[in-house]
This record gives sequence, structure tokens and C-alpha cells, in this order.
Amino acid sequence: MEEKSITINIFDFDGTLTTETWPKFWVWVKKFGYNGAQRNDELEKALAEYRKLNTGNQLETFFAFFNDLLINNNEKLTYEELMEGEQFIQYNPGVTEFVKNADTRNYIVSGGLREFLQNLKIAKYFDGIYGTPIQHDKSGLISGIGEVMTDDKKILAIQDILRRNGIQGNNCHNVNYIGDGYSDAIAMRFVHNNGGKAIFVHQPNKDDKFYQYNNRIYQTLNQDGIVDFSCVADYTDGSMLSNILQGQKEKHYEDEYVR
Repeated sequence: MEEKSITINIFDFDGTLTTETWPKFWVWVKKFGYNGAQRNDELEKALAEYRKLNTGNQLETFFAFFNDLLINNNEKLTYEELMEGEQFIQYNPGVTEFVKNADTRNYIVSGGLREFLQNLKIAKYFDGIYGTPIQHDKSGLISGIGEVMTDDKKILAIQDILRRNGIQGNNCHNVNYIGDGYSDAIAMRFVHNNGGKAIFVHQPNKDDKFYQYNNRIYQTLNQDGIVDFSCVADYTDGSMLSNILQGQKEKHYEDEYVR
């Protein structure tokens, strides 16, 4: 009897496994008088002012702003300060149970801070975590942010996952990429075009600031035939998403994103 190939699930993090697109690893900016636990006008204004004086795309200047807070103020962070943001994370329904119990190989490929993600309590249930690295001084304190995990670099991370699983070339058969649209378009296209499944997830409500932005990405990808499934980010046992990720749903497309 032919052995069944293992399913590989590659998740974005913020907005995909969590209920919010705002990353919680910025909580430490309270050292500089900002509220980093949530998106807010004061922080957005500071980012906008920073971008007027510094070149780069939205993602590069986003990380550069926080990096420069440390560098320009000659500040360092402990890991305790970095991980303070974990208490503000709210996972989507069933996430912890799914990655703990599912008979699949699960990875995170995120633009977020790698070491923050690797030190989350939930991290032990993943087979690998990729993200933007942080920099340390000689004493091991956090001194800055390394090369940003851009959308294009996510492809390199996916290719590394394939190699780690003994897969040659870009064969994404039995690979699912799960994202909420924000910075996931390139990775979704890569996985889909190489034989895998691109799964678009969303919250049950439309309150998030980036809903319309994400919906436009969804519409573009869907028009190109890139999106294989779209559903609510509900990972509980028996949900549509859980069944898809465990290979328990027949090839079928059901558009729930715009409902």
C-alpha cells in the first residue's frame, strides 16, 4: 500500500492565527511613550512622520521606525521585555488545539520578529518558524532588528521548508499556505502555481482596519484563479478550515470571504 504523503501547512501569523493584524511584539515601545499593544493614532502619526524623512516601502519603513527607536536612543531590550506582548495575543478559535493535535507538519512564515514567535508558548507545536531576525549585543541583549522578511523572502522560506521535508524543486503538492491577505499574496501565488493550495482566511466580522485592503487582494487573486479556498479563520475540529488543512475535504471551492 502506498504511504500517504504528509500534509504541510504554512501559516502567516498576525491575522491568520491571531484575531488581529497588528503585531503584539511592539509592546516594548512603551519605553518610548507609545502604546504598542494596539494600532492607535499616536503611533500611526509617528510612523507617518518617520516615513516623510526616510526612504523605503511600507514594510521596510515600518520595521526601520522601531529599529531606530532602539538605535537612536542607545537602548537595549531583554527577552522578558520582548515577550511581554504575548499576553495581548488572542488566537483564532481552535488554533492551539489544531497545531497540537493535527497529524500535519505546521510552519509559520511571517514578516514578524522571528525570536518573538519562536519564544511563544505555542511555538513548541510548530515544526519551524521563519521571520524577521533581531540583533543582539555582546551581552545577549536585543539591540536592533535584522533584515526584514519581505514578501519575496517568504518564497525562500517556503523553499527551505520543502527542502527540509525532502521535496525536490518547488513541488508544493500537499502544501497549504494559509494567510489573511496582508502581505501574503506573493506566497499564495507561489504555492498555488506549484501545485499547492492557497487558503484565504478572514474574521467573522469586518471590523478590522485592513478588511477592505485584504478584500481587494482576495479579489485580485481570486480573479487570477489563485485562491483555492476562502473561509472564516476557525480552526476548531470539524470546521471547514480544519478539514481542509487535514486533507479531509474533497477538492471544492466555496467563497465565504465577501459574505
